[in-house]
Amino acid sequence: MPDPDHNFEVHHAGAQRALRELAGEISAKVPPGFGFGLFIFEFGEDGAMFWISNAQRPSMIKALRERIAKQQ
Repeated sequence: MPDPDHNFEVHHAGAQRALRELAGEISAKVPPGFGFGLFIFEFGEDGAMFWISNAQRPSMIKALRERIAKQQ
């Protein structure tokens, strides 16, 4: 059951702001030719997930699929 005190917009805006800030820090440290993806998510069955990457969406999805296949 959702938390009645949970302000969805404020909570998620904070998560998105944190992603942008962290992505800037990561981007400054990643060598040329490397991509990155950063995911944050809320714990729980109904938790939201946010992500940011320096790669184009198709490249990021391909990289994720390859990683998941290796982990299985």
